[in-house]
Amino acid sequence: MAQERGWSSLPKDLLRLVLDRLPWSTHPSFAGACRHWRSVLTPFYPTWLTPLLVSAADVGSTNLRFYSPYHHKSFEISNTLAPAAKFCSATGRHLTLMSWSSVLETDLLLATGHIHELPLVNFTKFGFVVYDGSRRMFGVYTIGLLDGAAESVRDDDGSWQDWEYPAPLRPGATMFQSSPNCNPVLHDGSLYVLYEDGKLAVYDEHRHNEDGYLEILDKPKGFAGGYRCDFSYLFESDQGELMAVLVGRRGTPVHVSLQGRALFTGTLTTMMRKTKVKWMRDKIFLPRLHDWPDTVHVYIVDRDGELAFVPTSSAPAEAVAANEGAGIWSHELGSTEPTEFWDTQNVDYSIWVDFSTCH
Repeated sequence: MAQERGWSSLPKDLLRLVLDRLPWSTHPSFAGACRHWRSVLTPFYPTWLTPLLVSAADVGSTNLRFYSPYHHKSFEISNTLAPAAKFCSATGRHLTLMSWSSVLETDLLLATGHIHELPLVNFTKFGFVVYDGSRRMFGVYTIGLLDGAAESVRDDDGSWQDWEYPAPLRPGATMFQSSPNCNPVLHDGSLYVLYEDGKLAVYDEHRHNEDGYLEILDKPKGFAGGYRCDFSYLFESDQGELMAVLVGRRGTPVHVSLQGRALFTGTLTTMMRKTKVKWMRDKIFLPRLHDWPDTVHVYIVDRDGELAFVPTSSAPAEAVAANEGAGIWSHELGSTEPTEFWDTQNVDYSIWVDFSTCH
């Protein structure tokens, strides 16, 4: 009788043990085997389809929320943030925050929400913190006038060295106003800052203790026709290019082709990514929502480097479909349709993260 029943009649407990050992990407094939196998699946949401928008319910100690433009859902986990801390940068699975006197680092995938504190900051807090994802972290003073960058290096044992501050500028040295809301970016190992008039400054760590450690570059050609915008965001593209996103209604527009990629901007991290989702190609996404998404309480589960959100409730499996980006503001390049922010709300205290490189 057991031979006649075959694979389609395996006990559910045994099927669940098998399923728990399979990568997330194999689950659709598993479910397609037969109705009995499909009955043991639980719903999950892949994290690698598009960048996610990390936000918090309130500034301070609160649970982390990951908004997916693909599903138009907000996935909430039990991780909490340090009180009165703000997002600074996101690199892979690492989130860097800044409190009044400390730089904090947390792993977005840790269920405990453990936060690692870097050495104390001696002076007023940094305007921005930039992390290379492995060994170096820069604290940049860009509130008001740009006057330098401090650096901390991670030792082999995982601890961070004290912040190394630049030498004071000589009296009467030229000071430059950084562009409003422009985030510094690491590009080819060097730190770049965009000035208010469109010029670029590059930080040379080999001249850290010398006067003039910031080299001022000429304006990019695209800015020569008139550089004025409300917001600007520097980023390194997926092809290693240093690029800027200018948000505003004045000045000469710079036309570029995304070549089928999607651009996620509007926060301290901007990302240009290839996507298999057709309706996301050649579009620019900003953290503006037409309606607030449903919240799903989840765990982040890692299987062989593939990350997925798994609801905390043991609900039966259900179809998980995309919402065609109906809830988030986006602009398609070349479109002549109105692109105003009417009837949208900004997702304050948020930052884009990308888990696609974690598997």
